[in-house]
Parts: sequence; structure tokens; C-alpha cells
Amino acid sequence: MKMFEKLETFLILAACGSFTETARQLFCSQPTISNHIQQLEEMLGTKLFERSGKSVELTLQGKIFYEYAQKITRLFDEAAAAIKQAAPPKTILSVYASNYMGVYVVPEWLRQYHESYPAQQFELHTYGYDALHQLLKQDKIHSAFMPLYENDPYIQSEFYRTVLFEDQFLLVFPSGHPWTDRKLLYTRDLNHTTLLLPQSRLLQSCIVSPLQSARIQLTTVAMSNFEVIKEAVKSGLGIAFLPYYAVREQISKGELRTIPVCGLHISRKNGFIHRKSSCLTPAEQAFFSCIQHGADPDNGRIELANP
Repeated sequence: MKMFEKLETFLILAACGSFTETARQLFCSQPTISNHIQQLEEMLGTKLFERSGKSVELTLQGKIFYEYAQKITRLFDEAAAAIKQAAPPKTILSVYASNYMGVYVVPEWLRQYHESYPAQQFELHTYGYDALHQLLKQDKIHSAFMPLYENDPYIQSEFYRTVLFEDQFLLVFPSGHPWTDRKLLYTRDLNHTTLLLPQSRLLQSCIVSPLQSARIQLTTVAMSNFEVIKEAVKSGLGIAFLPYYAVREQISKGELRTIPVCGLHISRKNGFIHRKSSCLTPAEQAFFSCIQHGADPDNGRIELANP
């Protein structure tokens, strides 16, 4: 590009006739302007300018070269525009995720990916599990980050599934609750309590089935999402079993409390699915590869340690 810098210097100097003004327009020193012109004259073996007082004028050879310099720069601009027009448009990485993964997990993966591919544009779309499931069934999207349920035959039959992590559902209750000073709870302690549940049928089954197996009798109240449930728990409306990433911040701040329940284990697998009949785009492949080499937002590992 040094030649084009010299041509630009030549054309501006020819137009304004002043080394001072040329240096001002190009934001460089007058010696730099003089050096550019001198190098062009040495390459062409002729003088291009004649000094006339404080200004300069083109020589006959300079006028000839001026016409060609204009053509050269114009052709370069046309070539650059043609190449840009012919190049395929940049693809945008569209990431679809469940609300849980899209809020608490995927943003950290996107940050890691952006460090490796800073020029790649991306979008993150989050949906409730049922809405995301509907988009997949309507063939509007071909991949997603979402919880993986064994009792979802459509996902199992139509999609490849990769488990990225499995997290524990923690029992959470408000500060000041009678359980606050306990070190351990037993399943009988949960009897006749109010359990706040998300509205998703599959997620309700994931939480309630282990409780029913333990013959725990409780009242359930369905709420729209984890954020609403957390606020309801903090206000004393009931208790809840929520996944680790959804409550770790509130637990660390002391806004919610958690205690293990002896003999009770509730967990859920989370991962990536893509349609068997479609291929991932290069951007999707790069993102997924980045996740596999360092997926866990806490420690860069895919396997999630027990909180």
C-alpha cells in the first residue's frame, strides 16, 4: 500500500500546489511529503513538479503522470468495490437457547468464543423450553442449547444430543426460615410445605418425581420462571428446588439459603442438540468446538462439579 500512499500524496499536491497544505490534509510532516515525491521522481526518472515561489506546479511529465495516477486510483477503487460486492455476505452466528441456559450459562461461552473470533457477529435468542421445542418442531431452527429430558421422544429421535453439563437442583428457602440453623434436612421435613414450581411440564416432572418417590406430601404452586420463583421464595411464599447456576449469586449474597436433603438427589442434564438432517455452519462448528474445549463458566471444564 506504500505506492498508493505516494500516489495519494502526488494527487493532493498536484491539486493544491502546496507542501504545507498537502501535509495538513494527510496529517503528516512536510519532509514526509517531500520524501514521497522524491521517491516517485526517482522511480520514473523525471521531475514531476517545478517550484514557483511558495507553490509548486506540475511539469509536462508530471501532467502526463497525473492522468495515469488518477486512472490507477480509480481502477483500484472499482476493483475493491467489485470484490466486496462479489464476496459472500458475512454470516451471523445465531444461538438459540432455553431461558435457563441463555441467561445463566451461554453468555460466558459467547464471551470465550468472542475472544477467539472477535470479528464474528452473533445473536443470542432465548425462549422457554416449550416455545423452543415448538420452533424446533416447525423446522424454524436446527440447533439449540437446552435441557435434555429422557422423556422427550421428539428430541431423542430427530436430533443429535451432546451433554455439556449436569447440575444439581438445590433446595432454597428465605433467610430467617426455621431451617436456617440446620446443617442437614430429611425428606420428612419437607412434608406439608409449599413448593414453588416452574410451569414447564417436563421440568415439573424432573423436580416432583423424586419427591413423590420419597412419599413427600406438599402443596405445589406453579410460577412462570426461575426469576419469579426466586423472588417469591425470598418473600416467604414457599420453598423451591432450583438449578445451581440460577441461584448461586443469591446464595453467595445471603439472599437465599440452601441445605442438603438427606437421600434426595435432583439433577438435570443440559446440552446442545442439532437436527440429524442438517449440518452445522462453520461458525456454529467453531462455537461448539470452543465450548467443548472449555465449556464450564466457572472453571473452563465441561463437567460441572457439585456446588
